[in-house]
Amino acid sequence: MTWSLTFIALVGTTFAAFDARAAETDEYKDEPEEEDNSNQVDQNAVQKSQPRGRSEDKKNSSRESAKNRDSTPVANSHQVRRFHAVLEELLAEFGYDVKAGQIKGLSNIAVRKVKVSSAIPRTYEEYIETLIVERIRENSQVRILDCIPCKTRTSSLIDGKLMITSPATNMAKLDSAATTMGIENFMDVILVYHTSHMVLAVNVFNSQSKEMVWARGYNSETLKTRFQKLAVDYSQVEPKRLSEEYTPEYRLMVGLGGASVPNLSGRPADSAMLNLQIRSTEKFNNRHNEVGLMLSLLQAASSVVSSAPAESGSTATANTASSTTSTSSTPVPKAFKTAVGLYAHFSYLFVGQVESYNEMRTGIGLDLGTLIASGYLAPAARGGFDFFLGRRFSMSFYGHYIGPASVNISGSSAKVKGGGGGDVIFSLNY
Repeated sequence: MTWSLTFIALVGTTFAAFDARAAETDEYKDEPEEEDNSNQVDQNAVQKSQPRGRSEDKKNSSRESAKNRDSTPVANSHQVRRFHAVLEELLAEFGYDVKAGQIKGLSNIAVRKVKVSSAIPRTYEEYIETLIVERIRENSQVRILDCIPCKTRTSSLIDGKLMITSPATNMAKLDSAATTMGIENFMDVILVYHTSHMVLAVNVFNSQSKEMVWARGYNSETLKTRFQKLAVDYSQVEPKRLSEEYTPEYRLMVGLGGASVPNLSGRPADSAMLNLQIRSTEKFNNRHNEVGLMLSLLQAASSVVSSAPAESGSTATANTASSTTSTSSTPVPKAFKTAVGLYAHFSYLFVGQVESYNEMRTGIGLDLGTLIASGYLAPAARGGFDFFLGRRFSMSFYGHYIGPASVNISGSSAKVKGGGGGDVIFSLNY
């Protein structure tokens, strides 16, 4: 009996100790569960009070921004050039080349395709095409045709396979579209965008012969470097649109040569002149025409070149003849030694689409004006040819005609005849 009671007491004590340890274990486990529930409630409250995902994005963004601040510097607005500003500069250069006559010889043109790099949305292809067409229309008289068949695709079943083609990839369909719409030239445009610069490439080819007619690439950094080499602050040049501003181009020619000008005395010896010409003109019509003023300073060669001295011991034989003195009421004018010609000048230059200084260029010129001497004012006209050698030098061969006029001699007026002549001038051009 005593043993039984002792066994029961021992078992009860063991179970009591086990329950106590279990209670302690449960109490230990309940504490973090309460903390987790509270944290979950707090997070739910934050998510309800803020937009969905904002808290997590805010943490990620703050974490990334801190990392970026430690690794790379942030560029300010003055250092970063906007995409459309750089694109406008490239298009301005393209418009300037079109205005300078780069594609002047083309009767019509159509944009076949426009490609953009993967960094630019495909929707920009139509936008770039519109900008290219706008520059051509503003700066040239070339007709622009909208090649609708070039933008369409056709499907056909060949040997059980579905084939999709377009004029951009099928030359036969391209020729058919060109023949149907009367397109003589096609243009392809490529725009490549990099983080540091942008490149615009344009090429034009003949629709029949497929010969490349014109091709040009425009690099934004190359344009910027060109102004830096000229010691120009690019920040002042960047906002300007060069295609909308007319920049005149002048030519100044200073030349010296000889001329034959009808003189008042009528003697051929008095018509030999030294001629200093100054011509100032402005170019227009894509460098094919020039208009301006020309000043001609004439000096008699007899007044500059004196007679040669006679050799010692030689004798000169002079034939003397009796001259009869006649009395006449008509005054006889004396030959002038100095004269000035003032003319309005117009010329046409035979240059191609691009003027090359490596080739000799020719042009024809016409001058209308007057010849002025002491007591003498006569109408004058000149016409001839100019030969431009390189960039700085030229030769001019002109013929001129001096019209009849009146000369004032000691208060009396006398009629003098006109006549023809010519001059040869070698000029330095600026």
